[in-house]
Amino acid sequence: MPRSVVSFYRNANDMHARRWRCGKTVLFPFRHRPNAPMTRLRSAQPESSVERFFLRQPLQLANPQVLGSQPDSMELDGAEAHHLLHVLRAKVGDRLGLFNGEGAEALAEIVNIRKRSAELRLLEAWSIPAESRTLTIAAAMPKGDRARWLIEKSTELGVDRMIPLRTQRSVVEPGESKMDKLEQAVIAACKQCGRSHLMTMSPLTPFASLLKGLTPDRAQIDQPDASSFRPMIAHPDAPTLISEVFSKSGEQSALMLIGPEGGFTDDEFSAAVAAGATPVNLGPHILRIETAAIAVAASWRFTK
Repeated sequence: MPRSVVSFYRNANDMHARRWRCGKTVLFPFRHRPNAPMTRLRSAQPESSVERFFLRQPLQLANPQVLGSQPDSMELDGAEAHHLLHVLRAKVGDRLGLFNGEGAEALAEIVNIRKRSAELRLLEAWSIPAESRTLTIAAAMPKGDRARWLIEKSTELGVDRMIPLRTQRSVVEPGESKMDKLEQAVIAACKQCGRSHLMTMSPLTPFASLLKGLTPDRAQIDQPDASSFRPMIAHPDAPTLISEVFSKSGEQSALMLIGPEGGFTDDEFSAAVAAGATPVNLGPHILRIETAAIAVAASWRFTK
């Protein structure tokens, strides 16, 4: 084909821009503006479309009339700074979103770059209230990357707390290193989906110890209002579907118990029912741990 008809070239000012010209038609399969603000992901504030980063500290604009108020300038370091500076290659003047996992969000601008950190100046700050309905999932952890997938998707679907269970048939008991990785998966999922409140990761909990918390005060699982709380246990022979329970009940908080691949033992199931858990059915098929958790979370999310 003649060179004058079809040409391919790169823009000298942008190494990523490729253009194909065919007669009068020009296609731009990928266009990148290196000097424009980063706009890959949406933050929790609709009008602010920026990449989000996690910073575990108060995010408030300084108030000169209040002694000891939080300064507008703060530092981003560690893995978040590495991603910002060495992966995204951000420059001074670029804007980014911040969240602290407790509902605080901010829009910030890079004012100085160091080797392993970035100095930021807050431009706007706001807060996102926590949801009034909360779902806690207590589940035996699956093997390998399936555990990370479980945590990631539960975070995206708004699960408030995840309690890894040690049951009689458990094959995975995550140690400290594994739990740290799962907590990082929570942060990454929040950054991706725009969630402002981190899903709480509880330590590995023996099943019997969890059942002791199903008392009227619900102290062990942080449910002070027992009248609006419903504990449930997944079981394939339960007569009631999970969707029916959620649609007919008015509880603002729920706890779902999900067993390991081999299921809860008969003794564990009986103990849970005796402690007040309602057996619920997740459908006609046998689900893996992570599939069951996502089915529960989705049903809770889309049922008012």
